[in-house]
Amino acid sequence: MLAIRREGRGQMTAVMTFSICIPVFNREQLICRAIRSCLKQNGDDFEIVVVDDGSTDGTVAAIESLGDQRIRLVRLESNRGMATARNRAIQAASSTWIVMLDSDDELLPGGLDRIRAVVMAGGTAVDCYEFMCRRDDGGCSPDPPLGDGRLDFEQYLRRLDRQRRFDPLRCLRRSTALQAPWRTWRLAGVLLHSLDLHRFHVCVDVSSAVALIHTDATNRISWIRRGPGMARRAGQDLGEEMDAIVERHGAELRRWAPRTWQRFQRVRASYFFLEGRRRSGIKQTLRCLRSTPLATEVWTQLIFGITGPQLFAWIRDRRPPPT
Repeated sequence: MLAIRREGRGQMTAVMTFSICIPVFNREQLICRAIRSCLKQNGDDFEIVVVDDGSTDGTVAAIESLGDQRIRLVRLESNRGMATARNRAIQAASSTWIVMLDSDDELLPGGLDRIRAVVMAGGTAVDCYEFMCRRDDGGCSPDPPLGDGRLDFEQYLRRLDRQRRFDPLRCLRRSTALQAPWRTWRLAGVLLHSLDLHRFHVCVDVSSAVALIHTDATNRISWIRRGPGMARRAGQDLGEEMDAIVERHGAELRRWAPRTWQRFQRVRASYFFLEGRRRSGIKQTLRCLRSTPLATEVWTQLIFGITGPQLFAWIRDRRPPPT
């Protein structure tokens, strides 16, 4: 009989400090790597909450084959998107602290020990810790690397303005995660969630690397939405995220992260073009050109955006995939 307990079967008999939350969709070949990295961690104060987001391959069977009582499997009947799966994992968790891990990544050996030591030393004032990650290509994320200590919102935005990679491993209080859920867009909402978290909650950076980011998944979200068809379908969600960011944080971004703000304006124009809203895309691009009149990328976007969403999406797909 399998030792994995599904949601609604049995009760947790111990008080958990950490819930390692892993949303997954169609990663039959990779999910066990992520889970095994968690099972190898020291201590008996953690659980692993895996939310299967309506997978259609052998992902569920792979999870069940591990047969460990520390794994809790929650299954969504249909694919609802990353944000819904993450929110569902947090709702199902039974611990004080949430550790968010992507299904194609790993916790490093001793990673939870380091997280535990930092959290236990941090007291009650901190809502979220962000840790460094190594990458399988030899790099790191975030890049430039994090320091140690608390950042206020201004400091966070100034750091954001010079970063090339943005993905830390995040450990946050479950109560905080419930107050700051991911927006339920299918392929967007990560950046808005991060901005909300740093603006309204106490976040602390930690320079220690506790996870390994892999780039071998064929269905990485950042790659999928580059494809012409998916880019067009995702355009509305991604555009709505940009609109929400501008509405909630626009003034602060303009003031403290001007390069990021200009990039957001250009990206917003691209989503208008992808949706087929040519007039809105042109108006948005012209706003960008007022502040950066010599920007070649903006002029190129305008020229191809005018041609229509199909060709524009095809041109975007010619870019190198994100790393």
